[in-house]
Amino acid sequence: MDYASLLFLFSCTLIDMQGISALFVTDISVPEIVDFRDNVTLSCSYDMSGHTLNSVKWYKDRLEFFRYSPLMRPVYMTFPVAGIQVLDGKYFCNESTCRVDLSLLGAKSTGTYMCEVSGDAPHFKLAAKEDNMTVAALPQSDPLIEGFNSMYRLEEFLSATCSSDYSSVPTKLTWYINGEQPMLGELQPFIDTTIPAHDYILRRQRLQVHFYLQGHRFYQVSKILELKCVAEIENYPELRRETTLSASLSHSDNLNNQMLRHPGASSAAADCRCCSWPRTSCLICSLFVIILLTQCAQRPS
Repeated sequence: MDYASLLFLFSCTLIDMQGISALFVTDISVPEIVDFRDNVTLSCSYDMSGHTLNSVKWYKDRLEFFRYSPLMRPVYMTFPVAGIQVLDGKYFCNESTCRVDLSLLGAKSTGTYMCEVSGDAPHFKLAAKEDNMTVAALPQSDPLIEGFNSMYRLEEFLSATCSSDYSSVPTKLTWYINGEQPMLGELQPFIDTTIPAHDYILRRQRLQVHFYLQGHRFYQVSKILELKCVAEIENYPELRRETTLSASLSHSDNLNNQMLRHPGASSAAADCRCCSWPRTSCLICSLFVIILLTQCAQRPS
């Protein structure tokens, strides 16, 4: 075959190859982090670009656990792979998308999940995408605040503790007092508690705050104290949880007046009417009454 014939054959082959379009996996949806108690849905979308779909295969750590083959029987097939279980009948695939629901089996379900799409003859094109999924024991409840009352008075000392839910991933606790973070001296060191469960080491964090109800944080508010505790997991803002509690704030004099007006208040205090007297005068009044009663008791009948 001469040079001109070879050049013509190469040109025809090149034109034919350029006419063959590739297929693509356009999107893959794999949860970044999930709780081991949940079921998850994996899905991928693909563009066949005129090719006939031969199969869609799902892999965990390069081990195939699911296959969709529309040109064969059975159309759907599942394969045992450690750490996951395909839910019976919980899958659906067609010419453009494939979805699979999985039951997780703890920490060993963590891994790399891949969707692979192949075209049929004569070109047998192949495309794939993968993503990582972490399976953890995530917090199931909001942080718990203990030691907080419904009413306080200014200048009073407050001490409260916030506890996170147990989790296999580190949790960061942050206090907010009327929208502001406490000063360094108002926080106690973190206390960590760990327990083994569900093939994980679960951690619970406790953080105590204590402070006097004085300063601009309280005198400039409308007699409301708001205490908030936020539990966060680094790099996963969607897992943020928080608890907010509120209490009413009173000045000391106002609170004392309320106590004196209460039916259970001291009768001596009520008789003396000290609530309307200066404190020193009230003490003198009480002392004078005691002296008179003593003299009356000692006087012969």
